[in-house]
Amino acid sequence: MSQSSITINTIDDLAAGAEALFELDPRFRVLHEQNGLPRLRRRDGGLAGLAHIVVGQLISTKAANSIWARVEAALSPFDVARISEMQVSDLASHGLTRAKATAIINAAKAEHEGTFNFAALADLDDDHAAAALKNLRGVGQWTADIYLVTCLGRRDAWPAGDHAVRAGVQLFEQLGEVPSIADMPVHGDRWRPWRAVAACYLWGLYASHRQREVGI
Repeated sequence: MSQSSITINTIDDLAAGAEALFELDPRFRVLHEQNGLPRLRRRDGGLAGLAHIVVGQLISTKAANSIWARVEAALSPFDVARISEMQVSDLASHGLTRAKATAIINAAKAEHEGTFNFAALADLDDDHAAAALKNLRGVGQWTADIYLVTCLGRRDAWPAGDHAVRAGVQLFEQLGEVPSIADMPVHGDRWRPWRAVAACYLWGLYASHRQREVGI
């Protein structure tokens, strides 16, 4: 990936991306005037970042936050050698399913054994970074997309499989139903190359509708 590529790392980056998005679709400016700049969805990457995302798969934000506090306390400082040797049952005892615990341990093993390198993702374009993440056992498209948005700050990553983003599209486009994952590329294409910024607004829109925090 070109080192000059724009990433979303700070609130100022998000604000600049928002202005570019407004030019592509002025409806986001209206949404911005109503709800303000959305929350910056950014966290450190590496094994800790991936583990945080895995914890949040298919559960509510409230539950994810509670379980993550326990997992983080157990795993910090996320030494891959130590975690790679953990028993699945021991990690699962902190509130994880066995599948999630296995995915985290597998990622630690891959990093420790040198078959995967989190730091190297920064030099890959979005498609290749996502593909590398999905090569880790237990990591699917949703997890890879969320990692691109939150841990790598990729401005055009599009978490098409995220329910809250899809529900945000339904509200934004005033659709009769939540769009399918297969339909999401059509909705997102108009917002290239700022789809991650659009996703932040859509997460915020859905959160406002539900009157509670949503998304990773």
